[in-house]
Amino acid sequence: MIKTDKSSTPEPMSMPSARKRWVKRLVFWGKIFVTLLVLGWISYRLYSDWTEISRYHWKLHYCWLIGAGGFYLTAFFAAAVFWYLSLRWLGQIPTFFQAVRSYYVSQLGKYIPGKAMVVVIRSGMVAGEKVRAGVAAVAVFYETLTMMSAGAFISALIVLLWFREHYFYSLLAIGAMLIVGIPILPPVFVRILKILKIGKDDTGFQEHLQRFTFRSILVGMGLMSVLWILLGGSLWATILGLGIETGGLLVHLPRFVSATALAIVLGFAVPVSPGGLGIREAVLSILLIPYFQDILNIPANMSFTIQAETLAMLVSLVQRVVTILAELAIVAPLLFFPWLVRMVHSSTVEQPGESTAEQR
Repeated sequence: MIKTDKSSTPEPMSMPSARKRWVKRLVFWGKIFVTLLVLGWISYRLYSDWTEISRYHWKLHYCWLIGAGGFYLTAFFAAAVFWYLSLRWLGQIPTFFQAVRSYYVSQLGKYIPGKAMVVVIRSGMVAGEKVRAGVAAVAVFYETLTMMSAGAFISALIVLLWFREHYFYSLLAIGAMLIVGIPILPPVFVRILKILKIGKDDTGFQEHLQRFTFRSILVGMGLMSVLWILLGGSLWATILGLGIETGGLLVHLPRFVSATALAIVLGFAVPVSPGGLGIREAVLSILLIPYFQDILNIPANMSFTIQAETLAMLVSLVQRVVTILAELAIVAPLLFFPWLVRMVHSSTVEQPGESTAEQR
């Protein structure tokens, strides 16, 4: 009789673990389906409206388009400052340039599905003798959630005050605010880190966590409010860059800010969508349709024969192109700046032999 080694026989997968695996797969493929559905919708709209878009002789104002990129980059400087402060609160000592440089360069990581590369790039670039990569990753999550919760809150507030007829979007914004805002509350944030056992045996790290108070949330909300207002300004400049008269800026800026914030927050909520691609454009174009229906009746815009729906989609796509080009424009010099400094420094250092020859 042959005896079998029961210890070498693999145990059957338990029902709870198997169910969890299937749920994860369903969620993953569900997100893929939603993203493909949105991208398909955008492609269909472009295909069906292309005749109308190409028929109009567009007069691009490149100064305004460059200004839109400038607004975009300046907006994220406020977020970079808060990222730097978060690192300091956690007991890390990066230089301000290190924090800002790693922040802007890591923005390219959001175009990789899952958005995890943002954390990897930023924490990896800032890590060193005075900054631990694991702690930097915690600061990335805190900064990102603060930015998204501020955007959702501002969007919900603006819709409730100015555009009550769009209460559905306000409900979406409030829901997003609760989802991403609750984890940054100091007691909840500290509790989450304890559950994840991050810095469990590090007494210094635990002491620094006490510096995360409701005051830090107020600082973050203030800086992120600046960010969202400037992003609204970027959308405004993009519209002007297409030769469209926007009307009074102060009158329409709340709409620009709320539409931009809600589009980016909802795009962030779909992890498999790289940089919110497709989701952001769909939401932004839908929110801008009522606005374009109004301003196309302005005498300065009477020459536009394009429909409001088509124009809203086109603006959202141009806005995406502007932001990508702006990010590439700032990342290139930031990546090569340290190398350039070392090269200049090495070329200016006098060689002992050359110095002696000059003295002779």
